[in-house]
Amino acid sequence: MPEKIKLQYHSIQDIVFSTLRDEIVNQVLKPGDVLNTVELSKRLGVSRTPIREALNRLVSIGLIEESPHKSCYVKKLSIEQVIEIYYIRAALSGAAARLAATKISKEDQQKLLDLCNQMENINEPDPSKSMLKKNREFHNIIIAAAKSPNLENLLEQYYQMSQHYRALALEFPDSFRQVCSEHRKIAEAMLVRDKNAAESSMREHYMNTARRIAKAFHADFDI
Repeated sequence: MPEKIKLQYHSIQDIVFSTLRDEIVNQVLKPGDVLNTVELSKRLGVSRTPIREALNRLVSIGLIEESPHKSCYVKKLSIEQVIEIYYIRAALSGAAARLAATKISKEDQQKLLDLCNQMENINEPDPSKSMLKKNREFHNIIIAAAKSPNLENLLEQYYQMSQHYRALALEFPDSFRQVCSEHRKIAEAMLVRDKNAAESSMREHYMNTARRIAKAFHADFDI
């Protein structure tokens, strides 16, 4: 296949994947909804091949499931599965923070501190949206600084699986203060290149996020 056609084909597949992923995360497509390739092809105006391959990618990151009859539907995660995902994210992110602590540039150290300041001073009509965006930027800086493509791929996979539930961690009155304090602790460990403190602070941040999500579900977990 010529390179130009190949690139165009992959861009269509990526667009379909991103569109469906966003619809699932924003609950336009709800848990249990069946994803029919013929209907999706008509609605999105593309052939069934990129639809099928986008669905395969969504299966691989855990957002949809395939039935024995080969039909796909949006996955509904239980609170137990959500907590398990955060356990895994805590371990992976802790490893990333440990690697990043000795590699991070001074410029990225400053970016982490700037983001901490911004998160601590959010004053917008929709603070959760802004916090989640800055939170993503904060963690992406650390992941990139770790310089581990394999770890980065795994973290992205589990991030996608947890997107439905991230906002739940900000549901309670004191959540913003807690999250900001946790980010500040991680940034300070990065500033002095303390890999042990960076790893433990990052792991604790994710475990606390799991606790806040469990609280939003009114679930009693020993986390």
